Amino acid sequence: MSQGRFNEALSDFNSLGEIGADPVLSYNTAYASAMCGSYEPGASLDAPCLDAVPGAATLKLRALHYVGRLDEAVQLGKSLADRPDTRVEFNGAFATLLFDLGDQENAERYARRAVETPDGLTVLGLTALEAGDAEQAYTLLREALGRNPREARATLGLGLCLFAEERFAEAATTLDHAAKQLATHMGAWIAAGWAWLLAGDAVAARAHFQHAATFDRGFAEAHGALAVVSHLEGLHDDARRHAETALRLDPACLSGALATSMQCENAGQAASASAIRNAALHQPLGVGGRTIAQSLRTLGLKRK
Repeated sequence: MSQGRFNEALSDFNSLGEIGADPVLSYNTAYASAMCGSYEPGASLDAPCLDAVPGAATLKLRALHYVGRLDEAVQLGKSLADRPDTRVEFNGAFATLLFDLGDQENAERYARRAVETPDGLTVLGLTALEAGDAEQAYTLLREALGRNPREARATLGLGLCLFAEERFAEAATTLDHAAKQLATHMGAWIAAGWAWLLAGDAVAARAHFQHAATFDRGFAEAHGALAVVSHLEGLHDDARRHAETALRLDPACLSGALATSMQCENAGQAASASAIRNAALHQPLGVGGRTIAQSLRTLGLKRK
């Protein structure tokens, strides 16, 4: 495993006996499985393994989070996070779980206990970003990536910081990398698509929006974003269809509202790239009066 040959390691571990027979074997099998993309063995680690192997509880918490067994993950976190012998990595993983669940106060509390870990730094960076402090967020997220260059959530946050600074080409490549790492996080795909669109690459933007819409046909912002890029390309029937779908799925969908507004303003003419950019950055939309750029910060941080 130290050489990163996890498939070979997993095959060797499986040949040694049934998982659960030995705590160390159980942990190593679950860890190798997680590195190969299978998290159920980690989620199934039993109490003897958690007691015997340092790091087993953290692996189980991450695995429960990943497979969506969130109630069990929270229960495990609450049972161990405040113990004096709990590893800082566990508190970092618990902070990540709480952040995803919207418990920002406790997420920040546990992240501060794990400030020397990539997870802790990432949660603190994302919290700063959500509060609108892009400069502090950028510093924390860069530090997280310095400790673990594969920290996908930190990469996502860094891309959103670059977007907030209107460095769209850099934001696009960074968010693209994060979206591919996170795979099923459709908020990341939408954020990457908008960055590509504002960087001037409508083809890449459409590909990202279409991916999100295909993966989750009920994701209103994906259809709204497709409506906007269709307006840019002069595909007015497609734009109208996607905008109607977006607003039917979510009447508060900001990209759907923007597309509808553009449809009325342009009266059958293709929208210009500069007009779309200006509207996305500066036009207040919806009941809350937020811009597309402001909404992307929240959308990108949510697991969708």
